Amino acid sequence: MIGAAILATGLLLVVAGLSAARIPGGATFARPGIGRSRDDVGDAGRGLFAFARRAPNPVRAFILSPVHPETWRANGAIALGLLTGIGAAAPILTALSTGLTVLLAGIGFLFVALAIEGSRVAARIERWRAFAVEPGRPAPHPYRPLRGGFVDILRAEFADENRWRDVLYVAINLPLSIIEFLVAATFWTAGLSLATSPIWYDAVAGAGLPGFLGPLLGHDPVAITVRAVAGAALVMAAASISQLLIALHRGVVAALLCTSESRELRRQVAALQKSRSAVLDVEASELHRIERDLHDGAQQRLVMLTIDLGLASERLEDDPAAAKQLIVEGQEQARQALAELRDLVRGIAPSILLDRGLIAALESVTARGPVPTRLVSELPRGERLPAVAERTAYFVATEALANVAKHSGAKRCEVRCRREGSRLVVEVWDDGTGGAKVAPGGGLEGLEGRVAGVDGTLSISSPSGGPTLVHAAIPLAEVPAAQRADSG
Repeated sequence: MIGAAILATGLLLVVAGLSAARIPGGATFARPGIGRSRDDVGDAGRGLFAFARRAPNPVRAFILSPVHPETWRANGAIALGLLTGIGAAAPILTALSTGLTVLLAGIGFLFVALAIEGSRVAARIERWRAFAVEPGRPAPHPYRPLRGGFVDILRAEFADENRWRDVLYVAINLPLSIIEFLVAATFWTAGLSLATSPIWYDAVAGAGLPGFLGPLLGHDPVAITVRAVAGAALVMAAASISQLLIALHRGVVAALLCTSESRELRRQVAALQKSRSAVLDVEASELHRIERDLHDGAQQRLVMLTIDLGLASERLEDDPAAAKQLIVEGQEQARQALAELRDLVRGIAPSILLDRGLIAALESVTARGPVPTRLVSELPRGERLPAVAERTAYFVATEALANVAKHSGAKRCEVRCRREGSRLVVEVWDDGTGGAKVAPGGGLEGLEGRVAGVDGTLSISSPSGGPTLVHAAIPLAEVPAAQRADSG
């Protein structure tokens, strides 16, 4: 019986670990359970049973494993794993099977979604259980956000690979947690029973024992010594097996519930390629806009100014009054050209943003808009943020306010600024008609590309009938120089 359980455990763990290693992105297994723990380096000379942490060779580590803190943590994790494995699998698998049974009735999708979201909660608990005492925890795999339209939410809920990984883990974890607990409990029970047999032997001897166990369970010194040695060996084996079981289980958790370094690097490379492409598109459209504004505005004014000055020079002697009028008109053309150049420069980077910071620049924008706008800022007045973050936040606000003025029909608007951890959050809310969405070639698409270019995120909530909320989260860390050059 014990041999069958050990064989089943080994097969399940090894197959799960090897198959997880073939998952795209790879899987990084935790360190071996037998040997030095995280306490071996920094806490080698401190604390209770510190001698057990100074075991540089496998033999000594095996002998001292019963008093090693890692053994107690492993046994606690295995015992907790049995509770979480059964407690999570029972409702989640029931909801999943019920949902698949009545899927055609429509309500089955609700049961499946409930099972998926329950698996996410179970995955969070399992990541904590497996790596609670580890110095370095792998990052949890990312999930598709539940936002956008109805179809987007359905796609995120039912077509997300990482959500189904959680469901698969819940199904695998149930037999694994049961077998791990049985194997660990069997070895600990057998080892402690043999080591303490002189205590309980007299209590059960009266009930009668098989004749062939008499010599082994007797009170003579040889039998006691054999039981003590066998029991001590089994206790050491139980301690080491407990560490090995939880270490192998960490590998399964890391493979199914966490993102590996290679997978995360691929994701970051893909995100950077997408954001770089978006930034280049935004830069090209900005250059086209500047060229168009210069051609249609300031350049035409300067051409007219040149013509007026030429005519004035020709009429200066013959018709001084007409020449004076042409000069006055030329002055007006020059003033209008300067005003248009100022507006153009303000669209690139307003001087008030460079000189006084983001809040002062937003106050200037909100004060002169056609829709009554209130600025709500939780940032300390006068605080300066990284230049890239300030500039991106300013353009998010100005572009969103421009859309409010053109399309929303709103009667009031709010611009909100706050810090959330290492990110600057800028929100623009209005009570307009709603219906705003990111469309190819639209202003919001360009704004999304600009925010993505600095590793930020932009989301839009705009149901039909309103209200509309544009939410941008911008990192406050300095962007690498190469990326700043692309986004400039």
